[in-house]
Amino acid sequence: MKRAVVLFSGGLDSTACLYWARKHYDEVMMLVINYGSNEERVTNRVAEFFSKELNVPLKIVRLDFLEEFSKLRGTTLVGGETPRVSAEELEDENVAQETAKSVWVPARNLVLISVAASLLDALGGGDIVVGFNAEEGTTFPDNTPEFVEKMNEALKYGTMAEVKVVAPLIDLDKRGIAKLLKELDAKYEYSNSCYMPKGFTEDGKPIHCGQCESCVRRHRGLIEGIGEDRTVYAVEPKI
Repeated sequence: MKRAVVLFSGGLDSTACLYWARKHYDEVMMLVINYGSNEERVTNRVAEFFSKELNVPLKIVRLDFLEEFSKLRGTTLVGGETPRVSAEELEDENVAQETAKSVWVPARNLVLISVAASLLDALGGGDIVVGFNAEEGTTFPDNTPEFVEKMNEALKYGTMAEVKVVAPLIDLDKRGIAKLLKELDAKYEYSNSCYMPKGFTEDGKPIHCGQCESCVRRHRGLIEGIGEDRTVYAVEPKI
């Protein structure tokens, strides 16, 4: 039996991974890890929606120490105001790098994968499905093929059961992810990519700010990838 734990953060990438995993594994579980981020309440509700929609068990784990360390570092994702950017500004490598530094949570993917590995080790092994992709890999070193390779080397020694990281989106940008979501008939409008979401519509769709880096990347990917964006924005992103 093939088992997978999907590290779910609520956005397009992890939503695509969730739909993908349901097609490729016999047993799938969603794992959400809370660490005090600005979008945490929205992420949890989004996870509960997809858990029910796809009939996938959901486990939420809270890491108080990661919230403490994030505040220590001063990441804007935890209790701060994230930068507002345009698509044009994101083409500037310096701007993209500065934005990445602003929202960086200390060793987040290293920690999150370790938690997922511990769960799978307890269950007897399986794959950790992550939403790492080519677009974010240009600014976040823990979204790269090299990071996945090194993590899998470490997992050979760090778990008793067979556990490995699988990154099905690793060669895709947001346009490619948008196309995959359409192929999988995913209800992506119920996902949340926003760093500073504004709540929900009456029918349960997250309201995105439309001005943070993540909103701009989301909107651009959907429009350029599939020619539509059913996301609800407080302010229409400029692309």
